[in-house]
Amino acid sequence: MPKIEETCEVTINGKVFRDWDSVTATASSNPVVRMVTLSVTEKVGANGSVGQALQIKPGDSATVKLAGVLFASGHIHERQVAYDANNHSVRVTFASQVLKAVRQSIPLKDGEFKNYSFQAIANKVLAPVGVVLKASNPPAGWDKAFKYVNIEPGETIFNLLSRLSKYRGVWLRDDKNGNLVAQGNADKKPTAEFVEGRNILSASCLAQNAPDTTISVTGQQRGSDNSTPAQNRGAYYGKADAKGSNYNIDKQIQADIPADSDDLKQAAGYSQLLSLSQQVIVRIVYQGWLLSTGNLPEVFDYTSIDSPMLMLKTSDLQIAEVTFTQDQAGTRTTLIAQKWLTSPVDVQNTPTEQTDAQKATSTPVTPTPPTTDGPKGQEVIF
Repeated sequence: MPKIEETCEVTINGKVFRDWDSVTATASSNPVVRMVTLSVTEKVGANGSVGQALQIKPGDSATVKLAGVLFASGHIHERQVAYDANNHSVRVTFASQVLKAVRQSIPLKDGEFKNYSFQAIANKVLAPVGVVLKASNPPAGWDKAFKYVNIEPGETIFNLLSRLSKYRGVWLRDDKNGNLVAQGNADKKPTAEFVEGRNILSASCLAQNAPDTTISVTGQQRGSDNSTPAQNRGAYYGKADAKGSNYNIDKQIQADIPADSDDLKQAAGYSQLLSLSQQVIVRIVYQGWLLSTGNLPEVFDYTSIDSPMLMLKTSDLQIAEVTFTQDQAGTRTTLIAQKWLTSPVDVQNTPTEQTDAQKATSTPVTPTPPTTDGPKGQEVIF
């Protein structure tokens, strides 16, 4: 009987499957779907019968535990079988429930949302696939309503929520219960400590010279009788700056929804964080699956790393991906941690400089009553 600390349990329809030949389980910030690949080879019995592993089929609801701790909830996504006269080999892939949101498109009949919050939009589009949106430490104002949101033809549930998330300052991930999580800033207290010579089997580090970057996001508003086309174009603006010692990068981004200054400020900051998150990338491999706390490492958790060989001693790296493996080489965990900035150095919402043509047509238009003539009730409009 293997130790519980080294056991992967898959529960399907009340049956527990374990004793796999190999296990690979991954949670990541991109892609956000937790995946588990399991393989087993079984000897054919005297009467030609095979074991329970071959009873697993695609679509079965399932949960996966690693070292007795729930890792993921979802379904069997894929099943491969091979056999000869003596053996039956089975390879199954499990996917988090969130995969359905990543794959399924939104019907165009539900193609417009007016004055819906991010949570309300998520509730509407996620309901058909049985996924729930949970918020984890979201920023202030994240529940502010969007004035107008239109669905693009063929757009998936996840793609919609992903493009809206940047205007609300949240990152999307899944959790162990199969929920989609809108993640704000994580707790900066490290959940794990790795020290060279103590609990690191192997490690590598890529450090890059940070560029001096500026990201500008320009948006527009819907036209009305009280505005000119020039006023509608470039009506709002957001900018994020991060100082570096290397080359300069200036990015210009056009908002894809009607947005105000606060929305574009969030979008600029989000894009800036995305571009700067890979200043430092560290790969750590340690023995076993559990941390010293008895928990599994989670995406976006902070970690402490002390490695003179890497010239690295820091507690400000966050987990971007974690992979749990088990095979003939043993039971191991590989972490990829990155430097995620909690906020850009400078975020502004100063209006963009208008062109001469825009200035010439930027006088507000105030509707006036039409000119009429004729007897009351029979007026003619000129």
